Amino acid sequence: MTWTVQVPRRLYPEFAHLSPDGRRAVHDALAALAEDPRSPASSAEPVQAIELRRLTTRPTTDTGVTITLLYRVHPPLGRAKTGRVEIVFLIVGP
Repeated sequence: MTWTVQVPRRLYPEFAHLSPDGRRAVHDALAALAEDPRSPASSAEPVQAIELRRLTTRPTTDTGVTITLLYRVHPPLGRAKTGRVEIVFLIVGP
């Protein structure tokens, strides 16, 4: 199955404020989500009626921060072969 990752425009400024290594870490995390949004590296959050998951990067080499992506997984509808991963929130911190 293939997955499409959607990043809302409201998060663009958050990505723009990341360090170069932070942007690379997010890029790698988004690429991993496109391959398997339910990988063991992520964890499910206890929310009813939706599948909300969280993925945290390793600390960046330039600033030492970790970046957590909260996202929803939307399985393919009907005969569609592509599911959707919707980035909901980005948290940056030590």
